[in-house]
Amino acid sequence: MYRGVLRLVSIVLLVNFPWVACDRRETCFKIQSLLNDDSISVTGPSNDICILDKASCCDKSVEKMLLDKARQVLKNRMFMVLNQFLKSIDIDKQDKNVLLTNIIKNSILPQAKKIDFHTKFSEYTKGDNSLTTVDLDTIKNAAAIGSITKALGTSVSENCQNLLYFELDPLKNAEHQYLSAILVMLRGYEIMNQIITQSKAVDLTDACYIGAVRGGLKFGGCNKCFDSTEFSDPCVKLCRNIVSGCLKGHILARTYLQHMATYQLQMNELVRKFVSEREAAISTLRADIKSKLQVDKEFYNSCSGLQKGSNEASPSAAYQFSSLSYTIDSARNTLDASWLCTYVLSGVSEVNCWNRSSVGKYRLNVYEFTPTGQRQNPEVPGPGPVVMIDEQIKQFTDYKYNVEELSQGRDVLKPSAATPLSFTLLTLSVALYLALT
Repeated sequence: MYRGVLRLVSIVLLVNFPWVACDRRETCFKIQSLLNDDSISVTGPSNDICILDKASCCDKSVEKMLLDKARQVLKNRMFMVLNQFLKSIDIDKQDKNVLLTNIIKNSILPQAKKIDFHTKFSEYTKGDNSLTTVDLDTIKNAAAIGSITKALGTSVSENCQNLLYFELDPLKNAEHQYLSAILVMLRGYEIMNQIITQSKAVDLTDACYIGAVRGGLKFGGCNKCFDSTEFSDPCVKLCRNIVSGCLKGHILARTYLQHMATYQLQMNELVRKFVSEREAAISTLRADIKSKLQVDKEFYNSCSGLQKGSNEASPSAAYQFSSLSYTIDSARNTLDASWLCTYVLSGVSEVNCWNRSSVGKYRLNVYEFTPTGQRQNPEVPGPGPVVMIDEQIKQFTDYKYNVEELSQGRDVLKPSAATPLSFTLLTLSVALYLALT
C-alpha cells in the first residue's frame, strides 16, 4: 500500500514539477564554486536574464549574483588591452621626456633659467603655451652653443659666438626643429592619455552587463547554470556582438586613438630625421670652425682654443632610435571586439559553443562597430555610455596641423598668442592716451 502511494506521489511530482527529475542528473557544483554559495540548487525555470526553458541552477537570485560579479570584473576585462596600450605609449613618452630634459641640461643656460624652461615646456605639452619670442631665441641659441661646446670639448666664449654668428645659424635652426618635434610628440601623448582616461572613466551600461551574463563571457554567466555546459565558451559571433554593444559609446575614442597612433609614428620618424640634421649641422659647424681658424686671423687670435676640438673625430649620435613600443595594430586592438573575444573573453568557437540559451550555433548577424551597425545590435540594445572627448578632438586638430607643418619643414614652435596681443593692446592704449592728452 505504501509503495503504491509513493509511486502515485512520484507521478504527480514528475507531471507538475518536471525539474525534480533533473535533480538526479544535474548538479550545481560549478556555479556553487563560482559564486561561493553551497545553497544553490536546481530549480524550475524562473529567470529574468538567462534564456532557459528547463530546470537549472539559476533562479532570479542566482542571476543577480552573476550580474553583480559581471559588474565587478567586466569593465577591467574590457579595458585590459587599452591599459596595455597605455603602458606602451608611456614607455616612449618617458623616452622623449629624456630627450627634452637633455636639451635643457646640455644648454648653456644658468640653472634658474633651465628650471624655468622645464616648467614652460611641461605646460606646452599640456596645451598651455607661455613661450615668448625671447624664450624661443634664447633656448635655440643656448642649445646650439651647448651642442657645439660638447662636440668640441671646450667652451665657446661670447666673443667667439659673435664671430660665428652666421655659421651658427644652421645649428640653431636644427636645434629648434628638433625641440619642436619632441614637444609636438609629447603633446600628442598628452592627448592620447586624456582620451584613454575619458574612455575608462565611464561605466558600462546595464544592458551591457545583462548581455555579458546572458552570453556567458569568461568570468561566468548563464552557461554556468548547468554543470554540463560549464566548459562551453560563448560563440565567437555572440561574443563579438556583446563586446561591440558594450563599447558602442567608445567608437569615436577608438577612431581617434588610431589617428593619434598613426601621427605619432610619423612624428617619431621626424624626430629621427631632425636628430640626423642636428648631428650633420654640428659636423658642418666643426668643419667651418676649422676652416675659419685657418683663414680668419681675427677669429684665430680670439678663438684658437677651439682648434683642438675642431680637429678631433665627431662624436657618435647622442640617441639611437628604435621602433616604438606600439603600432597602428595595437591602437586598433585596444577596443576591438574580435581581439578582446579571442584573447581576453574566450569567445573563439563557431560550433558547439554557448549561443546564449544552449550549446549549439549562434545564428544571428554580427554588426559592424559603427554607430549605424550598433543600433541593430541584438545583444546590447539602447545607447552606449557617453565618452566625453570633444575637447580632445579639438586638440587633435591643432596637433594634426603641427605634424603636417613639421613634415613640410615649417616652423610650428611659435610664441604664445597672448604675448603679441597684450603688447598690441598696450600700444593702442598708450597711443590713445597720447592722442587725448
